[in-house]
Amino acid sequence: MPPTRVYAACYKPLSPQFAGMLELHAGELSDPLVGTLVPQPIDSEPYEAVSYVWGGLPTETMLVDGTPVPITANLKRALKAFRPRPPSLTEGHARGNSRRRRLWADSVCINQDDMSERLSQVELMGRIFASASRVLAWLGHDEEGLTSFAMAVIRGFLEHPEVALHEARILLHLDDPMDNDRLDEEDCKRARTEAQRWAAIKAFFDIEYFHRTWIVQELGLAHRAEIFCSNKRHIAAAWHRVREFVRYMSSNGASLETHLDLKCWVATHIRHVWEVDEDGKPQCDFLTALHWVRILRVTDPRDRVFALLGHPLAVLNGETVAKPDYNVSRGVVYTKLAATFIRETKKLYVLTLVDHESDQSMRHVLWDTSDDARMPSWVPDWHSINRTTPLPYPTAPAAKEDAEIRIVGSLDSVTGQPMPRLLVHGWVVDQVVAVSHMMETTDFPVTNLLREHAKKNPFFLDRLWEIVYPAHGSNHRDPVKVLDNLSLALADGLRDNHGLNLAEGTARAITATLSLSEPGSELITAAASVSNDNNNNLPQRSLYASLPESTQVEIQRRIAGATSLAFLQDMTWISMCRVIFRTSIGLIGMGPRVIRPADIVCRVRGYPVLIVLREISHEAESDTPRVL
Repeated sequence: MPPTRVYAACYKPLSPQFAGMLELHAGELSDPLVGTLVPQPIDSEPYEAVSYVWGGLPTETMLVDGTPVPITANLKRALKAFRPRPPSLTEGHARGNSRRRRLWADSVCINQDDMSERLSQVELMGRIFASASRVLAWLGHDEEGLTSFAMAVIRGFLEHPEVALHEARILLHLDDPMDNDRLDEEDCKRARTEAQRWAAIKAFFDIEYFHRTWIVQELGLAHRAEIFCSNKRHIAAAWHRVREFVRYMSSNGASLETHLDLKCWVATHIRHVWEVDEDGKPQCDFLTALHWVRILRVTDPRDRVFALLGHPLAVLNGETVAKPDYNVSRGVVYTKLAATFIRETKKLYVLTLVDHESDQSMRHVLWDTSDDARMPSWVPDWHSINRTTPLPYPTAPAAKEDAEIRIVGSLDSVTGQPMPRLLVHGWVVDQVVAVSHMMETTDFPVTNLLREHAKKNPFFLDRLWEIVYPAHGSNHRDPVKVLDNLSLALADGLRDNHGLNLAEGTARAITATLSLSEPGSELITAAASVSNDNNNNLPQRSLYASLPESTQVEIQRRIAGATSLAFLQDMTWISMCRVIFRTSIGLIGMGPRVIRPADIVCRVRGYPVLIVLREISHEAESDTPRVL
């Protein structure tokens, strides 16, 4: 599309590997924004890149080479904060006349009316942010000073993180820290202080900026990034300090994060995407990066893929895994990406990232160009909300590669034509017969009766026990072995044993599982003795109480001196939004929330974990299993 008349005066065609830079002129806060567009090779003159949220349609303008260019209100505030100030009289007019700041901001530096330029610049976006001398991350206007206070809290936390986290854990045991008569005056004061500090941190990670997909690449590729907000003055914080904070919380403070509903995970996911080992090699592959990012917001679903093409592993056999194309549906973009990885790698890892929101999404077999989300069941819908953590299991159940995997059918959407089918080789292991409710991150810590009743799934560990060790038909099974399997399933095969071997890790997991259950048993007994309407939420029996006396004696021996904190930390993110299931022969597993009885568990060549399939009949097609 050729540039419109509005843009013709300031936008000129860009040469390959060039980007337009905005030279922002100096001005006071109340002065109009004025700048000049200067095309340059990306790696030539130094510049800074602005990372921000559009925040709606352009409603403001700035003068670029004398032409009014539409910009959003949020970008206007950012540019006014970042532009240099006019020189004072003592600095001299000669120096002041040349005072400008060279910036790159997408809505100004890319001709938004020229689709070919937009596509070419989207491909270069990774290089633009990686080559910038600094990335300026604009959080917005900090009207109440909460953002700047949160930055100060994070800086203070990192000075003594263990002490700070210990102080904050007082909030785990209080239903209302502001009004709790169980505390003495000193503890009440400490609780109020901690509540204020962590309320600021919660508000910080709730800011819209941190929930935007494009920032993953913009911050992740930056050599140096700083976070800015404005109140009466401009406040800045180094991005790497925020990254250190979320790293520590992810490893040590999962229970506090879930209890306070902190959204630290938005920054944790950015950290996961760009993590490197000691040799500088990326630890996160491109597909897993897409999985971490899918919970963030994006205006165009196709940008789920295009916004990460700057990732170092977005290349297979020398070719970029996808080319920006806004003329096809998201279903086609996602299907072609999945097919590319399967064909090039001879592996089915992409299937482990399928996370269906509902059964309905698995029933479609024909393309429909009017349905942007239409895609085969074996293709991850990157635009559906990510609720789970990837499950890398220690031992592959089948061959890691399979050169005989085939994709049959057209990858291009033509209404009424069959969507492509994935043909694989494998073995049926067993059939699912019982499934738990979906697990929530707050389900497992057992605290007090009031809080237990307030949970969505009260006494959930004991309910899991009813699924995996039902009262009828389990007499022939060793309860310790069942506990072993349940503990391993909940902690993903103890993928992080903290230096323990598998036997020691299993013992720790069983001990921790039961140390969680014993107080639950006491609470169930106490609750049952109280006559109220909530008793119908109680499980029939507790895990601990259901064990034979000899097993209880052995468990008491194991529990002595044990703590469940490490196991809770391992389990929290892995189990989130998944279910525990039991098969007809008593196997126990953890899987996607859409599993139901009669689904089949299989081993498949090229697939790194066991896979769950569902056979669905369709009038227009032969019966074909669907990937869960």
